[in-house]
Amino acid sequence: MTRLLLALAASIAAFPALAGPTLKDEVVVSNDVVTVGDLFDHAEGLEGIALFRAPDPGQSGPLPAAAALAAARRAGVAGAEAGDVRQVFVTRLSREISAADITGSIVARAATDYGVDVDAVDVKLDGEVGPVHVPTSHTGPLQVTRFVADRQTGRFEASLAVAGTPRREEPIRVSGTAVETVEVATLSRPLDRGDLVAASDVRYDRRPKSQVGDAMAPSDVTGLAAKRPIREGQPLRAGDLARPQHVERGGFVTLVYATSGVSLSLKAKALASGAQGDVVSVQNIQSKRVVSGVVTGPSEVTVTSAVTTLARR
Repeated sequence: MTRLLLALAASIAAFPALAGPTLKDEVVVSNDVVTVGDLFDHAEGLEGIALFRAPDPGQSGPLPAAAALAAARRAGVAGAEAGDVRQVFVTRLSREISAADITGSIVARAATDYGVDVDAVDVKLDGEVGPVHVPTSHTGPLQVTRFVADRQTGRFEASLAVAGTPRREEPIRVSGTAVETVEVATLSRPLDRGDLVAASDVRYDRRPKSQVGDAMAPSDVTGLAAKRPIREGQPLRAGDLARPQHVERGGFVTLVYATSGVSLSLKAKALASGAQGDVVSVQNIQSKRVVSGVVTGPSEVTVTSAVTTLARR
């Protein structure tokens, strides 16, 4: 009999007693309440009972073990134990909305209101914005629900919310500037008067439309000459550049007659300045005859029957 009791005792010792509800030391939740199942292991059948309000999305907070046990007892959880746990750190998961997300939404809305491409809108938010944390249940796209802007100055105020968010929830409010920009040509090096603009000298830049005035597009400046010294990084305006003057008034040029398959070169004097393709008058040094021709290169004027005008001095 004694041997039988000893064997039974050994058998019972080999199987530990079923554990009761045990308090966790760390809890991660996604909803706005903390339940029994969030806080306690082995709380079979009572897991869904709400005990506490969860921290705000993206936030963490300590919960004293004594408070957790007291709340569990009030909810009907029997035999709950804290063990060595003195406080529970509760963290609430969130969806993070960054400053870039907010800026992108404002850019899209401003582009629509201004009637331009998104690439043409530059947005700067006032102060430091974001990240903003919202519940993980808010899975819809971020939307601008209110946008008031002064297009002249670019100043705006806006409210944003995740699509599907209950109206009672506070929107994200921001302010800043949203300006329309245009692509302009700027220089990668300074130019002196008369320097030609090479393709490698041109940078593509975007500047506020209200500030550029008659600034030139990058596609329009290559091959032109500086009419005055121009600083590096300065937007190029129509008055800064001109077609390079291949012929100077009073200078000597090579006068090329190219008519009826015959080509003849003579020395002549330019009576006007001209760039490539301009029609200028020149005087034949020998005959003193004045003719009109097309500037075809540096110090070169070509006369054809289509543009020749003869005159005697």
